[in-house]
Amino acid sequence: MRVMKFGGTSVANAKQFMSVAKIIKDRADQEQIASVLSAPAKITNNFVAMIESAIAKPKQDTSLMIREMQNFFFNLLYNLTEAQPKLAKEPLSNLLKQEFDQLNQLLHGISLLGQCPAAINAAIISYGEKFSVAIMAALLQAKNCFVTIVNPVENLLAHGHYLGSTIDIAASILRINLQKIPYNHIILMAGFIAGNDKGELVLLGRNGSDYSAAVLAACLKAESCEIWTDVNGIYTCDPQIVPNAKLLQSLSYQEAMELSYFGAKILHPRTIIPISQFKIPCLIKNTTNPEAPGTLISSKKSNDGYLVKGITNLSNMVMINVSGSGIKGMVSMVARIFTAISHSGISVALITQSSSEYSISFCVPQSELLRADKALREEFYLERKQGILNPLTIIEKLSIISIIGDSIRVQHDISARFFSALEHANINIIAIVQGFSKRSISAVINNDMATTAMRICHQVMFNADQVIKVFVIGADGISSALIK
Repeated sequence: MRVMKFGGTSVANAKQFMSVAKIIKDRADQEQIASVLSAPAKITNNFVAMIESAIAKPKQDTSLMIREMQNFFFNLLYNLTEAQPKLAKEPLSNLLKQEFDQLNQLLHGISLLGQCPAAINAAIISYGEKFSVAIMAALLQAKNCFVTIVNPVENLLAHGHYLGSTIDIAASILRINLQKIPYNHIILMAGFIAGNDKGELVLLGRNGSDYSAAVLAACLKAESCEIWTDVNGIYTCDPQIVPNAKLLQSLSYQEAMELSYFGAKILHPRTIIPISQFKIPCLIKNTTNPEAPGTLISSKKSNDGYLVKGITNLSNMVMINVSGSGIKGMVSMVARIFTAISHSGISVALITQSSSEYSISFCVPQSELLRADKALREEFYLERKQGILNPLTIIEKLSIISIIGDSIRVQHDISARFFSALEHANINIIAIVQGFSKRSISAVINNDMATTAMRICHQVMFNADQVIKVFVIGADGISSALIK
């Protein structure tokens, strides 16, 4: 059994749908395949925009947005029918019309109410995934394939908020095992979606389709899980920032976890937990270049020779410092700080405490600053009034630059090279943290220096060639010839 997840760029248009269908069918000729599909690229964002428009005051007309969305899917059907004449177009057209009529009613209700309940929000922004599965099922059936669609609302039990739940894998395994899916059937499932204990649709957080695929692989006891996207695999750095970033052949589960946590966009952070727990190898592949080997994430030790596997950046962060004489010796102080932050639904990216124990600093996304500030002011109102705690110190517009790799634990000069690179670029370090696993070292720096930091750190960590800066003063004929 092989589970294959295809992201939004992999099903962005008719040509991409046909390519994905061919990949699935070719693999299904060799072994049983389960495929998890995302919504076509940008579609989820469009549904979010529709909800925001319906809530907006003064009221905005969402009918044009609905028509544009309808046109996209009906044009997609038309182009697919041109490429695959056996495609059952009429049932799909009826399904789309029915769903968009319902969408129109939901948006009208939101407009009247002036707000969107979380359950309705989840239902609307998951339309794209359901459309992808219905279209892919018809496309594969037109190619004479047998298809079973697994409904994630019925088969993946999740707990949490409507827009960000976590799957109970043990309970979901029991549910999926009751399906009795024939071996010669291709399994299709919408990503990003699960169901709560009331049978209501819930979502797994944005970009949660990777997580869906990992959970389905665990439930089906798959031999492997593949994440198909629009790049050849995982790189040592974001290629858009560092053009000479190197493609990684392999990563350990722990390295992949650290990379995803500290900002690598290729994987959803929760994806690694199910595949590492059940020791399922995960391969990152490119839909537009299926023959490329990709990047393998597994329990095996990598042999590509890189001591550092990646350099990541979490940008637009803010550091909050809680300080005062009341912190030292108060056992509950740290717990109260992070309980208040947690209850506000804020994720903390980095924590550091002074050796004197008089201050605690942590980083959260810039967008969460107001909520974090409010939560801490309310929690420590009395302590601040009595002078036990100082006013919060806040540093905005920060980035967290991290180097990641299993070898950091045993290679003692890596941290020295990392900080020397930052020093060479005259980059001021605001805070330094090394995780308990010792697979990552992070430096907090100013946001506007992040690109420079990533490029110079990548140069030092991955390139044998060193940069020599040559200054030519006086651009006469000889100087011009030298520059050329």
